[in-house]
Amino acid sequence: MQEYEHKKYVLDQQIDMNDNIANQLQVECNQLRQQLIEEKQYHYDQLQLAQQQVQRTYERNYEIQKQLTEEKKQRMIFFQQLQQKQSEVTKQLEQNIKDKIVSIAKLEEENQQLQNTLSVLKEQIEKLNIQELQHCIENQKIQLENKEDYIAKLKEENEKINVNHLQDKQIEKVISMLKTVDISE
Repeated sequence: MQEYEHKKYVLDQQIDMNDNIANQLQVECNQLRQQLIEEKQYHYDQLQLAQQQVQRTYERNYEIQKQLTEEKKQRMIFFQQLQQKQSEVTKQLEQNIKDKIVSIAKLEEENQQLQNTLSVLKEQIEKLNIQELQHCIENQKIQLENKEDYIAKLKEENEKINVNHLQDKQIEKVISMLKTVDISE
């Protein structure tokens, strides 16, 4: 019986020891489970944060892509408007050049007409000047002849006056002589 008691005691000791080990294992298991839950929660939270960051990055990328697309669209519109404006300006410049060429041709034609008119006018002026000069010469000749006639008349009158003056002097001398004769008488 003692042997049975002893075996029972040993078995009880082993059972207690096994219970203690089991309890320790249970505690360790619970600790590991808790640690695993906490790690799982930590990783889950990290995953959530990463997903949120990915989502925000995606949204930012989407907004940037949208903005880039809009900017590209605006640039295309601006480029098209610029090309259209450049085309219009080029056409306008070409038209202006054509108009200027036509204007220059017209001005050259008008200039030629004016040159021709000027030449004709110069010829007419020369003819008129010659005619006027001839008239002037004729008038001067007439005036000269008239002056010569007038001078001749003046000479005649002067001679008459001189003769009359001489006669008057002679008469005065005679009168004077007569007076002196009267006085002496």
